[in-house]
Amino acid sequence: MEVHHHPDVHHKKKKFKEYFLEFLMIFLAVTMGFFAENIREYFSDKEKERKFVQTLYHDLKDDTADLNGAIPFWENQIKRIDTLRSEIKKGDQMNTKVANMLATRVRFYSNFLYHDRTIAQLKSTGNFHLLNAALADSIMEYDSYITSYLRDQEAHGQKLYIEVNNLQNKIFESGLRQLYEKNGLAYLDSLFTADPSAFKIHRENKEVFFEYYNSLDFWQLGIHWRLHSSVHLKEKAINMINLIKKQYYLENE
Repeated sequence: MEVHHHPDVHHKKKKFKEYFLEFLMIFLAVTMGFFAENIREYFSDKEKERKFVQTLYHDLKDDTADLNGAIPFWENQIKRIDTLRSEIKKGDQMNTKVANMLATRVRFYSNFLYHDRTIAQLKSTGNFHLLNAALADSIMEYDSYITSYLRDQEAHGQKLYIEVNNLQNKIFESGLRQLYEKNGLAYLDSLFTADPSAFKIHRENKEVFFEYYNSLDFWQLGIHWRLHSSVHLKEKAINMINLIKKQYYLENE
């Protein structure tokens, strides 16, 4: 008869030191994994931040380039309106050629093109926290200034602009603008010499003429308002560009 020996199921009890070492190894593994993940996220966030700042820098450069063109444009429009109103005030002594040329140029308009690709991404992704706090605050203030204050000005200004043009259509020959754009000032000079009647101004309706004179004044006030805002906006953009250069070392970008 076979005798079966049962295996010894009693294990030797571990010492406290062995339990502690196992716990320590697990703790270190988890901790190292935690730190490794944090380091990975840190460098990933830094890379995202760098890309946002680079594209923002170029967006601001584009904004300032547009403003560098818009500011002298609006300054010239103010001068043209001044001269045009002076000519209108002369009545029968008005220089019809000068008045027509100025009226033609007053029809020109310039809208600010907001290069907001980076700011739109920051708002949609909620990644403002990646940026330097001072820069993030400046961006939000800059964006708010454009989307509320400046856009309200543009909407108001366009109404004044349309009103001026509607009245101008009753006084000046619009075909001269097309001739000017196609052939230039020299052509209009020669045209005036050959046929001064081509620059005829319809002054029969004194009420319309008076209303046009006053509308030019309101439009000029709107331009002054717009010009002031454009100068202020350019300062904001330049300040942000300088902040980016200082904080992110983009001097050579």
